[in-house]
Amino acid sequence: MLKELLIKSVKWKVWTWCLSSFGALVTILLLGRNFFDMDINKSILLGCASLCTIWLFRFLYLLCEALIKYCHNTFIDSIWGDAIVELKNAYSEIHSLRKQEDISDEDFITVMVKLCDTLKKIFDKKTKANCCVSIKLPISSGDNLEALELYNLCRDSSHKGRDTDQYRKIKHRIIANTAFSKIVIKILKGNQKHLAYVNNNIADSPDYENTSRECYTNGVLPYNSELVYPIVPIKGNETNERDLKGFICIDCNQSNMFDENRYDIPMVQGVADGIYDLFTRRNNG
Repeated sequence: MLKELLIKSVKWKVWTWCLSSFGALVTILLLGRNFFDMDINKSILLGCASLCTIWLFRFLYLLCEALIKYCHNTFIDSIWGDAIVELKNAYSEIHSLRKQEDISDEDFITVMVKLCDTLKKIFDKKTKANCCVSIKLPISSGDNLEALELYNLCRDSSHKGRDTDQYRKIKHRIIANTAFSKIVIKILKGNQKHLAYVNNNIADSPDYENTSRECYTNGVLPYNSELVYPIVPIKGNETNERDLKGFICIDCNQSNMFDENRYDIPMVQGVADGIYDLFTRRNNG
């Protein structure tokens, strides 16, 4: 890398102007004599030092630029490169399940737990925090999406303890949960391009509603950031654009962990689209 930077620092348009002719070089070397009444030797030394200083600043600028790019590729984009590999393995399980003529509930849930584990691994690495991933499905189907009640199909292996008896007894209706209700409103309005719900500071969201609060001491949830995406096809039509199969829910114990402008949402959106047909097949089976 250093060799390339040295070459790039030398091949600079400013050098072409400074050294384009003998006259231009002499002008630079005699700046000290012409403007500061230096003797010719000191003027030449000043000119050479100025050229070296300009080159050094140019080299340091290129070095900083290269280091920023390296750090970005190593510590940011590499996360999503690793995510592609992790998801490839998860999708191999999904594709294998898709090829089965009859899909048992046990096989289905096993694969979905592996998917949740994969997403947890990806977002744990991205956030450097503790994330929980779950898939929630409606107990029944119907046109009145807001009134549907949800149940937890599965969670990642590290957070099964959240599925307590108290949690299972609660009626988790869409209308009583801010994340789900806001997504459903978007679906009903036909806003298929922006269906994600992201809240990066739940503790400071006074209007945030969640039916799971009563499962925790003083109603304090064990997470403060949340990304939720519906299990619907990316390219909907009049038949399936409102065919909500459930939700992929990712939460994190720290604030400001989900990025609405980069890769977080598109990746979860792709996962939801990738498993939509399995849920359709399961419901119709």
